[in-house]
Amino acid sequence: MDYTSYVAAAIGFAPPLALLLLTLQRYTYPKVERPYFSDPKLFGMFTVGIVIGAVLYAVSIFLSLEYALVGFLLEESVKLMIINLPRFQRRADTPFYAFGLSAGMATALAYGVVNRALVQTGFDPLAIVVMIVYSIMVALLQISTGTTIGMGVARGTPWPFFAQAVVVHLAFVLMLAPSSTAFIGSGLVATLLFVTALVFVSAYYYYVHHRMLPQYVKEALANLSATKPKKARKVPRSKD
Repeated sequence: MDYTSYVAAAIGFAPPLALLLLTLQRYTYPKVERPYFSDPKLFGMFTVGIVIGAVLYAVSIFLSLEYALVGFLLEESVKLMIINLPRFQRRADTPFYAFGLSAGMATALAYGVVNRALVQTGFDPLAIVVMIVYSIMVALLQISTGTTIGMGVARGTPWPFFAQAVVVHLAFVLMLAPSSTAFIGSGLVATLLFVTALVFVSAYYYYVHHRMLPQYVKEALANLSATKPKKARKVPRSKD
């Protein structure tokens, strides 16, 4: 029995789901009495992301050279196109649904690449370890850039945040460029760049979800409190 697809699915699905559950637990029940987002809607966006990621991976196979050059821009543009729909614009919970969408995309993209690599390398222990690290990096990257775009859309200024996401994604792609398709570095420089890419996306993920997102939530709550209508004070009646 061929277990390649099952192993690839485990490697591809585990990191995005783990990040989703660990990162967003502080924003939903039981950590808070009133969740900041709808769980069904979040996982609905996660499912949409899986479908989109599968389509993008298929495109990367058929147009491998073109995708290698502009794939980073295409992936972030697709996120912006979906998250910038009218139903998500200037809504406080949009970054969380961008998180779900991006986690789904990371799942499908990582699964496709890892499955293809497993077919080539087999169940070599070193290759599997490197592929696990690669899947973690894809999840960290896709979720961070997606959440960044989501915060821009929620604020009504998507383009600066989209530009930031594109630059981060491009930097990650350039760092991994010297690596082989099996993710085994072709020399010391490629290995160092692979490790640097891991540190880079980990630091950016921390920055987005421990600095940017908490600050955004504080601002959103402050704006919500400011816009709540105050109860009209009763005017005392004069006694006749």
